[in-house]
Amino acid sequence: MRVSTQQSYVSMTQSFNDLSSDLSHVVTQMATGKSILLPSDDPIAATRITQLNRQQSALDQYQTNIDSASAGMSQQESILDGVNNDLLAIRDDLLEAANGTNTAESLSSLGQDIQSMTEAMVSALNYQDEDGHYVFGGTVNDQPPIVAVDEDGDGVTDSYTYQGNDDHRQTTVSNGVEVDTNVAVSDFFGDSLDVLNTLTSLSKELQDPSVDPADPQVQSDIQNAIDTVDVASDALNASIATIGETQNTMSMLSSAQTDITTSNDQLISQLSDLDYGPASITFTGLEMAMEATLKTYSKVSELNLFSVI
Repeated sequence: MRVSTQQSYVSMTQSFNDLSSDLSHVVTQMATGKSILLPSDDPIAATRITQLNRQQSALDQYQTNIDSASAGMSQQESILDGVNNDLLAIRDDLLEAANGTNTAESLSSLGQDIQSMTEAMVSALNYQDEDGHYVFGGTVNDQPPIVAVDEDGDGVTDSYTYQGNDDHRQTTVSNGVEVDTNVAVSDFFGDSLDVLNTLTSLSKELQDPSVDPADPQVQSDIQNAIDTVDVASDALNASIATIGETQNTMSMLSSAQTDITTSNDQLISQLSDLDYGPASITFTGLEMAMEATLKTYSKVSELNLFSVI
């Protein structure tokens, strides 16, 4: 009899501990609003939630990359629009210089204007972002892409050289999708910087006090500069269009991935959110079971004590 009572005591103690653990689990579920606290609560749903959370993390990173790339490319587009406007203004000056009615003084003034705008383009294309990185040098971002060369040491720029490369920085904006996040000077002005060097040479020629407006060579040089500017402007517009296309691609991906993120959030909620109705019933049932176990436990304890006496 004493052995049987002892066995009942041990069994009820285990039962009480199990009920206490189950009740604690339900209380935690109700406090967090989550039905799955451990993978064992629902292995299939827990596995699916893990997969969805992993996808959400990837989507969050893609969106961060898109936001960063979009901001940088918008800045590049604005700068290149300004450079293109300078090119168009220079072309107007070149057309004026080619009209055959200029004096040496008026050509000199036009030459000064062309030189000033050429230097402004170089300054714009040597732009550095907030991190101090040069943007238009391809993947070379620790030095200016365009360097002025003073060949005769007179303090005046004679030519420009390009010290970037033809590569592009890239970022991942979706699963398996990478986009270029910058354009390089070489994309539109070439590695030899023909348009900058042509304009620099012509501006010096036009500012020469001995320049003869009627000299056929001067007119030929002006026409060559016009042709060079036209080629450069077309290439620059193509690069600006490329930036716009990339921006559109990222915008569409961002919208699609936002929809996926929303859908995933809803599915995770469906899989993991607690249904408080059934949970409350379970909670009440466990409380009642514990109360019954405690009463039985108390009686067995009294019986055990009586048997000992």
